[in-house]
Order: sequence, then structure tokens, then C-alpha cells
Amino acid sequence: MDEIDDAILRELQKDGRMSMAELGSMLGIAPSTVFKRIEKLKNAGILERFTIVINQKCFEHTLVAFLNVRVHPDGKPEVEEFMRSLPSILELYEVLEPGDFFVKVRVQNISELKRSVLVPLSGLPGVRDIQTIISVRKVKEQT
Repeated sequence: MDEIDDAILRELQKDGRMSMAELGSMLGIAPSTVFKRIEKLKNAGILERFTIVINQKCFEHTLVAFLNVRVHPDGKPEVEEFMRSLPSILELYEVLEPGDFFVKVRVQNISELKRSVLVPLSGLPGVRDIQTIISVRKVKEQT
């Protein structure tokens, strides 16, 4: 990776639909060079996929919550697998402290959060504690 690769990644993060010609023009390189470098980044596993970002304000599922989940070590695999299966869980991280998992959830409202995530999750034998943080406003999000 060099400065040109870094610049390509930065620009693609802003707008993944940018054409090779636009990107090449911005960076002062040929579109064919941009294409080759993107292919190299994909083959190296640096670029995993191209995706879209949906404006969630246009949909009902606008409540974002973060969960700090503490689990018993023996129950960790089962709890992780359960959380992986929930469509409302957008991100799931194993962490060191203060819990074992840090989870980003998007649901329609607090009732749905309780019904579809908190109650079933807390019913798992390995779950010791769940701390819930409700987001009131997204200040910055970067992909």
C-alpha cells in the first residue's frame, strides 16, 4: 500500500459509486491504473466488498442502542451464536472490559428492543448482565 492506494480507499469510502475516470482525475492517474489498483486491493483482501449506506431516517427502525453484555465463559459460544442470528444486531464485537460483547442494535422502538433482543438474550443461561445505552443522535458515522 502506498499514498495512491490510501487516497483511492479514502475516496471510495466517501462514494463507492465514483467512476474510475472521476477517481483517476481527482488523483491525477489514469482510470486503468485506478482499476488495476482496486483489483489489487480486492485480491489482497483489503477491500472486502462494496455496499450502500441507507438513510435509516426513511424507515421505521430508527432506534439505535448499544449493549454491553457480560457472559459466563462457558456460555460465550452460545450467546455469540444467538446474537449473530438476530437481524436487528448490526455489529457485534468481543471486548475485554467492562463486558464480553459490545453490540450495536437497530430497532423500531424500545418495546421492540425489549421484546426481540433484551428478553430473549437475558434468558440465555450464559448471560450474566446486559447494560443498555440508548442513542439519542448520531453525531458521526464513518464506514
